[in-house]
Amino acid sequence: MKSKLFVIGKPIKHSRSPTIHNFWIEKYSLNASYNKLEVDETDIKGLMQQVRDGKIQGLNITIPYKKIIKDFVDEVEESALRSDAINTVYMVKDRIIGANTDGIGFISSLKKDISFNINSNTNVMCIGAGGAAYGIVSSLIDLNPNIIRIVNRTKSSGIKLIKHFEKFIQSKKIFETTSPGSGSINDVDLLVNCTSCGMDGKNPLAIDLTSMNKKSLVYDIVYEPSLTPLMKLAVDNKLQNTNGFYMLARQAAESFYRWFGIMPEDSHINEIIKILKR
Repeated sequence: MKSKLFVIGKPIKHSRSPTIHNFWIEKYSLNASYNKLEVDETDIKGLMQQVRDGKIQGLNITIPYKKIIKDFVDEVEESALRSDAINTVYMVKDRIIGANTDGIGFISSLKKDISFNINSNTNVMCIGAGGAAYGIVSSLIDLNPNIIRIVNRTKSSGIKLIKHFEKFIQSKKIFETTSPGSGSINDVDLLVNCTSCGMDGKNPLAIDLTSMNKKSLVYDIVYEPSLTPLMKLAVDNKLQNTNGFYMLARQAAESFYRWFGIMPEDSHINEIIKILKR
């Protein structure tokens, strides 16, 4: 019988996950299908029961259900505990496990696709303090950068994120928080847009990159359009830049591994990245 997998959220039409997973399902000759499913919150309990009953092999979770899904799983991976969100659901024996592959996917993309190394001298600036920032910071802290500077319109949200992560680290000096437009950018080695600003070319970030070090990387997790407004700014300032396709593919590979026990080869990840970029 064909295994069924879904990505659930609302809205869901923007999701590129079926393109990625169905490519790998075919590549590895698996008897499975992966589709989008727009659901209301009231549908989630029934869907999770189908996972438990083996009628659904696994789920990806996207906005706005990444936080509430934890009420329906039996266990969470450390990644989900740290990021306070779940984007992947899978079964181990008779237990439903929740994971968050966003942070692992982000770090993997830095190392394997962009050859950007983070060390104890690296200063990171994360714009935003929502779910994506939690996912990314949850893995960033393992690399012990010099600074993680959280820039957010609502300073209290930035402080809340920092308080959450201080439980998981030895040194509390790693974190700073500031408001947009304040604070220096000339010491930043890695700038990450963790917001939806610039998606579909709308509501671009108002940020001045002119004083940024030319060896720095500007990483926009947005991938529609493929050349985002922030990337255009980076290009104008001769800065290395990328959109969110690498992270999208790498976090998907982590989900795929949890469902099928197969980690897509780098060559097959690179193939899907080329397809996404078309």
